[in-house]
Amino acid sequence: MEMHMRALRIAVAGAGPAGLMAATSLASDGHQVRIFERFEHPRPVGAGLMLQPTGLACLARVGLDEAACAAGARILRIDGRTVAGARIFDVGYGALQPSLFGLGIHRAALFKILYDEVLRLGIEITAGTELVRSDVVGEARFLHDQSGGEHGPFDLVVDATGTRSPIRASEGSIRVDRPYPYGALWTVVALPEDWPHMQALAQVYDGAHTMTGILPVGTQPNDPRALAAMFWSIRRTDVDAWRQAGLDAWKAKAGRIWPALAPFLAQITSPDALTLATYADMTLRSRIGDRLAFIGDAGRTTSPQLGQGCNLALIDATMLALALRTAATLPEALSTFAETRRRHSSFYSIASRWLTPFFQSDSRSAGLIRDMTFPLMGHVPYLRREMVRTLAGMKTGLFSHLDPGMWHPRYRLG
Repeated sequence: MEMHMRALRIAVAGAGPAGLMAATSLASDGHQVRIFERFEHPRPVGAGLMLQPTGLACLARVGLDEAACAAGARILRIDGRTVAGARIFDVGYGALQPSLFGLGIHRAALFKILYDEVLRLGIEITAGTELVRSDVVGEARFLHDQSGGEHGPFDLVVDATGTRSPIRASEGSIRVDRPYPYGALWTVVALPEDWPHMQALAQVYDGAHTMTGILPVGTQPNDPRALAAMFWSIRRTDVDAWRQAGLDAWKAKAGRIWPALAPFLAQITSPDALTLATYADMTLRSRIGDRLAFIGDAGRTTSPQLGQGCNLALIDATMLALALRTAATLPEALSTFAETRRRHSSFYSIASRWLTPFFQSDSRSAGLIRDMTFPLMGHVPYLRREMVRTLAGMKTGLFSHLDPGMWHPRYRLG
């Protein structure tokens, strides 16, 4: 497909998955791309994450899905049970197509794959630069850093600076920004060879107030061990009390809730081994501005219930590149990007908002309703398929969905 407009000078702010994917996609299409990153040496932040068939198809479009699959762990289903052993979820990708799968992957592994591709493409990186705002002068956009430096001119700025985006704040684009009361403690530990859920995201729930899970994530660079990400749901206001109670008290509680955690808990020797992740429900009035596009968590944040954060970021980056490839003008491309992302992003924002109280809240009734209704839904073939489509990042509405084959035939449905 030929580009309709000239190659653009594009600044990508942020070197996380969204920014690196955007830079890779845009540079591959012939644009002149420059990445800005606040860390002196770009690096990943976080533990493990889960990629869906939609995100994998986006990686395949730039030739990187096979490297991701080699580093990660294939996930075929979600297994969710109550502390009493009642199965709430047993949802597998095979309900849609036998060849589909998710991928647990360490953030460091995904970062290396994307970063190595950025280096291979010769994309310029300006590191150690804390951006504070962006403005338009004439027919160009400029970036300004904390030290008073000005960078530009650029035809387009892509904001991929995440949940605390300074550019987004300076633009006044936020429509909704509600922090969730619950977050999660995360760590990465070695995966025992006899773990019974090698190809599953396994979770255990105690009401709606306690949730823990294990996600196999493959390996990380320079570490050949099979790894898993472990998470523990916690109310944000309880973190200090959790620390004061001591690690042994928490281990005893976690072991009572899920005895199979014992080999994972044994590897955790300090509270500092666990990192607190917090979440918010944030949406923008518009995903675009004058010569500006917001992608990833800079453009939308949700709770982690559907595991779509990184997945949606990869799709944002891909759809922005495709919009620029097919449009005749930059305003037309930005308008196309905003419209094509609207329904998909809105569905996952609403679905995540709706699901959160059933898994992370103080509501006694929410946990009971979940435990009674979710297993029934899983036994209805139509609802089961829709649950899998939601998990796979395909849903665009209550009765509509996309096919990841639109990005690469390897992930086409049917």
